[in-house]
Amino acid sequence: MIPPHMLRELRYLEISTAKAVRNVRIGPHTSRSRGSGFDFDQHLAYRPGDDVRRIDWNATARLNTPYVRQTHAERELDVVMALDLSQSMAIGSSRYSKKEVTTFVAASILFSAASDQINAGFLTFSDRVLRWAPPRRASARAWRILEEIWSLEPDEGRTLLLPAVRHMLSRLRMMSVIAIVSDFLTSEELFDSADFRMLATQHDVITVVIEDPVDTALPPGSGFVRVRDVETGAGSVIALNERTRRTYAGVVAGRRRALVDACHRLGVDVAFVRTDQAAMEPLIELFARRRRA
Repeated sequence: MIPPHMLRELRYLEISTAKAVRNVRIGPHTSRSRGSGFDFDQHLAYRPGDDVRRIDWNATARLNTPYVRQTHAERELDVVMALDLSQSMAIGSSRYSKKEVTTFVAASILFSAASDQINAGFLTFSDRVLRWAPPRRASARAWRILEEIWSLEPDEGRTLLLPAVRHMLSRLRMMSVIAIVSDFLTSEELFDSADFRMLATQHDVITVVIEDPVDTALPPGSGFVRVRDVETGAGSVIALNERTRRTYAGVVAGRRRALVDACHRLGVDVAFVRTDQAAMEPLIELFARRRRA
């Protein structure tokens, strides 16, 4: 059962998401790919083999050369959330744990899909797929999905995203919007894999990176601190001083920059959501950018 402090936040999200949908359509179900549809994109010069039914005769008459009308693909796509429930998602050094913030992100997407009558599904994973629920109408089941997600405890497995990627590739027959929600702390070469590239080609993929303060900075003070990887059990001792803080901050910044560059290279949108900040704001900013694009 979802605890009372989470229920309060989720009910607030339900109300605020409805307002955001009216203002900026936070729902990530807008396709930006070109294809058969009604929303005008641009005119392109006619080339042999183009569908003659798409010739814009008004533009052709004005420009005295054949032009075809290019449109966006149909906008209403299914939404699928791939949610990381590996052991590292139990970490929370501030107000909320990564799992709690993942639940808030899932709620924002679900309530948005419900407001716009969009089909929504979800997948949970650790080092394997834990639960798969194919897309269905979200309006009557958003809270039931949240209850189910919350009831799943973080798994002892490591963070491996490729099994989830392959599962979605095999199960999703129609183009969908896929929101992958994880801390992306994995040993995989995810963005260089053929499977992820194929997923990004066939679907509209969004990465939502969950960060906790312990992921991005060493604690204040001096002396030594013993740390342990919750997924592998490996431990080490770190000296707390300005030099190690700078080194750690440089590694974190480099990792974040590499992740963003890899996403942009594949045409994948990315948002960073911290456990010590409001989950809605980065999502609203992301989908506002997508709307303007």
